[in-house]
Amino acid sequence: MATYGGITFVGKSGEKYYFHAWPLETKFKSVGAVYFVTKRVFTNKTYRIAGHEAIYIGQTENLTDPFAAHLQLGCFRKHGANCVCVYLAGDPERRLAIAQDLLAAHSTSCNERAEYRTPFAAELEQ
Repeated sequence: MATYGGITFVGKSGEKYYFHAWPLETKFKSVGAVYFVTKRVFTNKTYRIAGHEAIYIGQTENLTDPFAAHLQLGCFRKHGANCVCVYLAGDPERRLAIAQDLLAAHSTSCNERAEYRTPFAAELEQ
């Protein structure tokens, strides 16, 4: 499948992350990445400019694994998910930091509230 192009998402920290956008059904190689499931819509029909509605932000060490559990897939369908944006990142700590930065800045339809906490915030609660 061909890529849709790229999109930059900005985290709460202000850091910018450049993602490659793909159809949701794309089969990927076994690489570590942060992924952003979206509903890709055309906001400007004249110039075919696409926008992305945030549905889910996650990270994985292996993009060949399914993106979501059964319940999340239902949520993806409910919100019209049709695109997955991928940011390659091999280091697990870096992936987690990027995902948390993006979750803090973007309101998503299918992430659980607990995913918004940073490790530091979780330590304070214990």
